[in-house]
Amino acid sequence: TRRTKSEQPTLLHFDGATHHSYQSPPRAWETVYCRREPTPVECAYRALDMNKKLVEVEDDEGNENFQINSDDKSGVKSVFANVDISKGSYIMPSDIAASVSLSDEVVAGLEDNINVQSTGKVTVIENFLAFIYKNGHRSRTEGINLNYVEVGATTFIRKTDEKDATNVGRWVPTHPGGQDPVFSPVYDRHRLAFDLFLVATKDIKAGEEIVRPVTF
Repeated sequence: TRRTKSEQPTLLHFDGATHHSYQSPPRAWETVYCRREPTPVECAYRALDMNKKLVEVEDDEGNENFQINSDDKSGVKSVFANVDISKGSYIMPSDIAASVSLSDEVVAGLEDNINVQSTGKVTVIENFLAFIYKNGHRSRTEGINLNYVEVGATTFIRKTDEKDATNVGRWVPTHPGGQDPVFSPVYDRHRLAFDLFLVATKDIKAGEEIVRPVTF
């Protein structure tokens, strides 16, 4: 906050609770925001689409919806569909929701620990950092400095930078404007879901490999 020429405070009656309300706006703000015309694109994603399927690793009867294979030579794992999955279905939602969030400061602290000369070799921390680098991705929201690390079966899904080769991706697509709005209570209230949930971007047949973008 910049100083004023009068040396008077720039903000009045602004406390921690007020500041927090801008980080986590109430539902009323979201409702009013979504009454705009035309309706903001992100308002279509305020809740899960109940017409779409939740394709977990196993269904309620214990049948496996996915098969995890391992290459005999490299040991690299990959995931294949055991059932037909329609476009828009949510992929392993429970596994993806179990992701761990780590701030940049936490990651930096871990990196500093392995560089301390007197500690010797710290294999556990090094292995954990390697896991973070491989299975983590940054929040799409700039400024919050959060990283999400997947710990479930989604970590075995192969990644590629070939867009046409992928069949799953982010639940919420990139904003038509090229970047998220400066102010949107929808993004603020549902940031975690927007950062994590995977959906099928096309119909997937049983036996097909599940492939995701390398950037997510």
